[in-house]
Amino acid sequence: MAKMTLKLPKAAVSMQEGKIVEWFVANGADVAVGQKLYALETEKTTMEVDSPFSGTVTLLGQVGTTYQVGHPIAEINT
Repeated sequence: MAKMTLKLPKAAVSMQEGKIVEWFVANGADVAVGQKLYALETEKTTMEVDSPFSGTVTLLGQVGTTYQVGHPIAEINT
């Protein structure tokens, strides 16, 4: 098994930070590639972010918290 770290993505050129507004999966849940993981709010929009990996997810980011681009927000054990 490999542990893949998911970091807050840079969704726009000028984006510096974003806020997790909702997790669509529970901590410890099994996820599939393409499954909706969370909603991310930026200065300009709110978007849904899909899982790039299949495996068991460990949530690190908290709903309502703003993080810098590149900050670890979840891990997926593949």
